[in-house]
Order: sequence, then structure tokens, then C-alpha cells
Amino acid sequence: MRTSTPFSGDDELQKAAEALEKWRGATGTVTVVAIDGHGASGKSTIAAHLCAVSGASVVHTDDFFLPDLEAPTGGGGRGLESYYELARLRTEALGPLRAGQAARYHAFDWDSGRLSPARTQVAPSSIVIVEGDCAAAPGLSDLVDRAIYVDTPEAERLRRLRERVVPEDWDSDWLRAEQDYFARVRPVESFDLVIRGSRTAPTVLREARAPGEGRRAGNLSTKSGEK
Repeated sequence: MRTSTPFSGDDELQKAAEALEKWRGATGTVTVVAIDGHGASGKSTIAAHLCAVSGASVVHTDDFFLPDLEAPTGGGGRGLESYYELARLRTEALGPLRAGQAARYHAFDWDSGRLSPARTQVAPSSIVIVEGDCAAAPGLSDLVDRAIYVDTPEAERLRRLRERVVPEDWDSDWLRAEQDYFARVRPVESFDLVIRGSRTAPTVLREARAPGEGRRAGNLSTKSGEK
């Protein structure tokens, strides 16, 4: 489940909404936009606003969470992308939506820790937003046209997370995987648009380029949480 992070940057939301309208239809009938960023940066809040003002459909990477893999041997830990079923996200959600068809899939249920027996259905739209950690992963690059990074200072993000995550559920391995993802796999400069998730981070509109919480802070198994 997702909860909303307070977001006071109306000017940032306006910039993102204007970017969506600029991108709409520029790459074909359907434009897919990823909203990515560190945990508790404000991604879900921003995605909800953009859907309301643009009529976009939205898919959450949290619905494709994969919690129980073993870390690889050798001490390297799991990469962030291994926490998500990106192949199923491609075939059951982004692929159909990009083709102008409804998406139907069994979402990960954060209460039970299993896939929900009920199917989630997402209606097609000319703009599709995929939001959450790894939304702009290179493994989805052929289906994602533009990518937005939500930039919120670490101190603020950790404050938000600590308000929701009890100490025994804190998972530093997941946070390290997230840091590595944005340092090495999907650095901030590779995004088309950077917007603030609070008033203290800079906003940068970059040249367009092809893109490559209650949850637990690491394996994200609690029940609330903004990404």
C-alpha cells in the first residue's frame, strides 16, 4: 500500500505537468513516463497529481515487488532491480498499455506478502506513468519514453522513512542497493526532468534522452509507504 508524502512544491508539480503535455504524443500514440527516485522522495504523491491533471494511467512498481530472493554469493548483495519482477511488469502492464490495451495483473499484496488473488486493471491512456523504485530501470528502457527523477534531500527522506518504519524492520541492505542504483545504474543526469520532492533541492530540465515504505525501508514489507 502507498501513503502520500506531504508535498508543498506546486511549482514543481506544474513543471512536471507541463513536461507531460509536451511529451504527450511526441513518440507515438502512447507515451510512457517513468517517475523514479529514492524511497520517500514523493514519487507516489507526484504521480497521483499528474494522473489527476493529465488523465494519465498509472502503474506502480510496488505492485511487482519480489521480496524473498537470496542475496548472491560473494558479499555483493542484491541489486535494486532484483527486488522487482520487471519481466512481469513489462509483459502484463507496460506492454499492453503501450499498445493501447488495458493492463490486467495480480499485484503484490503488502498485507499478506503474496500476490493478490484479485486482478488489478489499468485502463489505457495516451500517457502512462510508471512510478516507483526502478521505474526507469534500463531493463524497461524500450518501453519508457521519458523519465522524471524526484530529488529530495537524504535527511528529509530518512526522516520520512523513520516516521513509518520501526527499528526492527529497518533494512540497510535495501538502502545500499538503492544508493548503488542511482549512483551507477541510473544516475540523476540520465533523467529527462528532475523535480524537487521538497523545497530545498534544485530543479533542472534536461535535454531529452532515451531512458537507458508503510513499507519496510529495505525489503519493504510493512504496509504503508510513499516512494
